[in-house]
Amino acid sequence: MASPTKTKEPSAITPRQKFEGHTEWVWSIIHLPDGQWVMTGSYDGSLRMWDVKSGKQIGDDWRDGESKVYGIALSPDGKKVVSGSEDGVVRLWDIDTGKIITKWMGHKDKVKPVCWSRDGRRVLSGSEDGTARQWDVEPEKARGETILASIETGHREVRVVVSSPDMTLIATGGSPEAAEYTDYFIKIWDAKTGKLVATLKGHTTWVNSLAWTIISELVRKVDSNK
Repeated sequence: MASPTKTKEPSAITPRQKFEGHTEWVWSIIHLPDGQWVMTGSYDGSLRMWDVKSGKQIGDDWRDGESKVYGIALSPDGKKVVSGSEDGVVRLWDIDTGKIITKWMGHKDKVKPVCWSRDGRRVLSGSEDGTARQWDVEPEKARGETILASIETGHREVRVVVSSPDMTLIATGGSPEAAEYTDYFIKIWDAKTGKLVATLKGHTTWVNSLAWTIISELVRKVDSNK
């Protein structure tokens, strides 16, 4: 006697909302402080704010040229957003006005990962030029100066850069320096000197994300072969 065919149970998780408007890939998304709005960055060159409840776009697109937008990150105080773009420029935006506060130039290729230091005084960026940089966010200094010289990471492209909770270290991950290499390292740098502190080995393909634990200060790693 044939066993009864089991019907596939529908997923209990369904989309709560859809946000429609971007005309190219959406690369990044962040929640804004009140929990009612989200922001997205897209290959169509725009950042957009959305109402979570209604799904409607809030205000106009945020644009500065047509360069693809990759990573975006919200400042710890919730008042500023930083974005990385295809043109290699790191842009600092005012969350209330949607206007550019400053632009940081220096990378020679696409900037994908961006993040903030815990105190909100520095922005970190990583680029397909293989470098990581720190930028000063203090108003009187935010004119494009880097805090350190560019860190030559040894990654062919930097896919992720994160500051440690105590802001003394920087972790980077990405792809090997040359296509034929098979070592996919995570590298730890001294935030003040830019010198290499440690190299973590083990992944067998690109490292795309990193997060620090607050208590132990160790790095948790998630890569694209999981």
